[in-house]
Amino acid sequence: MNLASRTVTSPPRQVVRAVLHEALESKSGGEVVVKSTSVSGRIFVVERKVAWTVLTGPGARSFSTALIDARLVSREDVEQVMSECRKNGGNFCETLVAWGLVERDTLRDLLCQHLGGQLDALLGLTEVQALFVPQPRSYSSQMTFKLEELASPAQPPSEAPRLEVPQSQVPPLLLEREAMANVKQALEEALKIDGAFAVCLADAKSGMTLGSAGSAGFNIEAAAAGNTEVVRAKMKTMQLLGIKDRIEDILITLGEQYHIIRPLSTRDGLFLYIALNRASANLAMARFRLAELEKTIQV
Repeated sequence: MNLASRTVTSPPRQVVRAVLHEALESKSGGEVVVKSTSVSGRIFVVERKVAWTVLTGPGARSFSTALIDARLVSREDVEQVMSECRKNGGNFCETLVAWGLVERDTLRDLLCQHLGGQLDALLGLTEVQALFVPQPRSYSSQMTFKLEELASPAQPPSEAPRLEVPQSQVPPLLLEREAMANVKQALEEALKIDGAFAVCLADAKSGMTLGSAGSAGFNIEAAAAGNTEVVRAKMKTMQLLGIKDRIEDILITLGEQYHIIRPLSTRDGLFLYIALNRASANLAMARFRLAELEKTIQV
């Protein structure tokens, strides 16, 4: 996989915008991974348009929360739609429209506003890293946007806003603090497995990393994002073959490393991804320990 990565301390808007333009010009599409000292995010690009953004950190909130805050849907509505999407792989926004919960034009306007706000926040980060991960994917919705529909015009470095949200206005984080602490503890324990040097918990649907730990010299988040297609392809193949079973784990054997993907049995769509040095790893023990750690994760 060809990955393009850039790191700068200033000016922030130019580097993120440049990598995003690279993604938008790519025929294959993919995602732009953005990370600063306090906030990170992902921008998903399909057919040279922005399809979705994910922002994590103080002040971040999901689109479903925005819908609830706007009193367009209830929390119960969101849970039912998400459950349906997990079952059939449907698109969240398209399902909302199909169920008659929100009018398409209203939903598109709110989505444009939400994605635009998140994108503007990512473009305004300082001490930022930006990585383009080419990743062809289909997208079952026409609610995609050109960059000029979402992002504010580029500003001089001195005028680039910082992502600062008054403490009194900070909405709930994407994960509750207790869940984040639980995930962090599980990942730290995973690093104690013989040979382990990087591990993360990722979402197979979006490629988003919910938590990571380990070597700064190995981009475990990019590895997990790239291998979401492996998980999806295996699940699709099982459906085609009529195999009614769950994936226990997927092993990728490299010359000097083992990579193990272990989907969570307790949370559909999430998986652990761990990288180990072959020279010092005991594969059987690593799989056993990972299976035990999976049981401790609560998200």
